[in-house]
Amino acid sequence: MGQPKTKTAAEHPHFEALPSLFRIATAMGSTLDLDPLLKLILRLTMRELHAQRGSILLFDKDSDQLKMLAARGMPRKVVEKGYIPRKGSIAEWVIEHDKPILLGDVSHDSRFTSIARERSLHSSMCVPLRAKGSVIGTINISRTRREPFTEEDLDILVVLATHAAVSIENARLYEENLKAERLATVGRTVAGISHCTKNMLTGLKGGSKIIELGCKQRDWALIEQGYDISKRSTDRIELLVLDMLDYSKERTPTRAAIDLPRLVSEVFASLAHAAQESQVKLLSRLSAACACLYADSNQLYRALLNLVTNAIDAIRESPNEGGEVEIVAERVEGDSPVVRRCLREAAGEFDLIHVRDTGVGIPPEHMPNLFHPFFSSKGSKGTGLGLAVTRKIAREHGGDVLIESQVGRGTIFTLVLPVVAPPPPEEPSADLEPPPEDDAR
Repeated sequence: MGQPKTKTAAEHPHFEALPSLFRIATAMGSTLDLDPLLKLILRLTMRELHAQRGSILLFDKDSDQLKMLAARGMPRKVVEKGYIPRKGSIAEWVIEHDKPILLGDVSHDSRFTSIARERSLHSSMCVPLRAKGSVIGTINISRTRREPFTEEDLDILVVLATHAAVSIENARLYEENLKAERLATVGRTVAGISHCTKNMLTGLKGGSKIIELGCKQRDWALIEQGYDISKRSTDRIELLVLDMLDYSKERTPTRAAIDLPRLVSEVFASLAHAAQESQVKLLSRLSAACACLYADSNQLYRALLNLVTNAIDAIRESPNEGGEVEIVAERVEGDSPVVRRCLREAAGEFDLIHVRDTGVGIPPEHMPNLFHPFFSSKGSKGTGLGLAVTRKIAREHGGDVLIESQVGRGTIFTLVLPVVAPPPPEEPSADLEPPPEDDAR
């Protein structure tokens, strides 16, 4: 008696479907966004099995319903309802028995009242979606034509459902991780704001107490001292609020022509008192090529104000008395090493605005965290938002921020901004020409 002949791969009943199965499995791994993923799975499955109607149902424990998260060719009323009643449904049977089902003639199967009434359906299949050892939902497809599904079609659908369940579970885990990360970010943000605000309110309360004591003793020196403490705390609260607003909003720069020397003078004027207290000289060397910029004046002012404020604070912490903060501006080509360090695809011209200080410098271990919200090397004196806001402003302008620092010698922050030409002036429209004078006037 001879040995049974072994079938070749080409003789396998599902051989013709293998390329499609591979494409579908590959496509399923192309996204982790659950809603597009479910629609993609259903579309590819129906195309491969020549189905005219289909849905993906996922079991929702809270509502004890089968939610319809993807549908094609389904009646509008069913889709708008958003779920399938479990009682008498083919999906309920598949979930309870944890096995697939093939209905060759829907109209003559009395077990499932939900589809028996559908005269347009001739053949249906329903397969469970399994994840972590339990059924999480079903894939359901139907044909409205006379050609019924076969057992081979059911086998293909089972294979697809296996891949689909893994993809759906991965997408769910991704969404859960994103949610957890968002909650963690909110928690860190609230903690950071609370910590900053508490320190500022402590200063405000301390200043109020000194003012109160000065009033009782009729001591103007104490009153002025308390007023200065309260004012600094109020200014810091204002700065925190402005930084939070700038950081939380995505905005498109409102560009206009900026006189850079004048803008730098305004920044220096705002910080003149702080610089004088710390014996800091404020200097500038601005190239004539970038004397006029086309950018958002308010945002660029905020960015420079943050950088110069940090520079003055760095000098204040230095053991040496006094120091220098210098703003240097120059215009370079896109192939400049400085530009290449922060922008991979750089073309055209760029304005580099360097803010250099002779302060304490930044320790190497702090460098990776400098742009993280609420990270501050100043302890209770900083909000931890200034640099995050500065980089956000630079990136909204199409640029970025670079840092060079040596402990004990100082730091250079560089705003890298692409040169943007202002739009050409609008020509007056013919429709706006004044009407001819009335001869009778």
